[in-house]
Amino acid sequence: MADVDTDPAANAPTVALARQVLGDDVLEVVEHRGETTIVVPPARIVELAQALRDAPDLRYDFLADITAVDWPDRVPRYDVVYHLLSIPTRAVVRLKVRAGDEGEEQPHVPSVTSVWPAANWYEREVFDLFGIIFDGHPDLRRILMPEDWTSHPLRKDYPLTGFTLPEPHWGGQVPFGEPLPPGIGQQTLRTPGGVPGDIDPEK
Repeated sequence: MADVDTDPAANAPTVALARQVLGDDVLEVVEHRGETTIVVPPARIVELAQALRDAPDLRYDFLADITAVDWPDRVPRYDVVYHLLSIPTRAVVRLKVRAGDEGEEQPHVPSVTSVWPAANWYEREVFDLFGIIFDGHPDLRRILMPEDWTSHPLRKDYPLTGFTLPEPHWGGQVPFGEPLPPGIGQQTLRTPGGVPGDIDPEK
């Protein structure tokens, strides 16, 4: 992103406001390579988001992205990550919440659509690909995968070798041991016993 302020000192007012609003619920502040990350509990994310948007000297009025990271061996298992930009000041900051207790199949995080309407599609994407439920979202449904899909492709336990599915099924999910249906074409990502991109020309 061009012309943004990546000086950590520039984010001192942002961190100060977070501590003022949340107190000890600011769990961690990380400064790395000119970027500031503020880690907070999921239950406080909407409160902090609104404070950062409405503070007259900060005005984080642009939600650039929401994404997630799966740490399958960690509890909580998921990071939900928010990238914010203040258009008036050109400052950027990253917010992060951690969700997913042991055995919790679909963790819950409050939606920030009431603060930034642009969160609508971002949260749907995270729900679709990671299975994280955003409470209060106005229309939480899949955005990339079919509505009847039962798993979440960006989880790290998602099977790389595909699923056994009833007909009709499409090429990206055809298991290695089954031939591709007519008209599907080659399965180009991987082959049995091979590596990604290693295509057997005889097949």
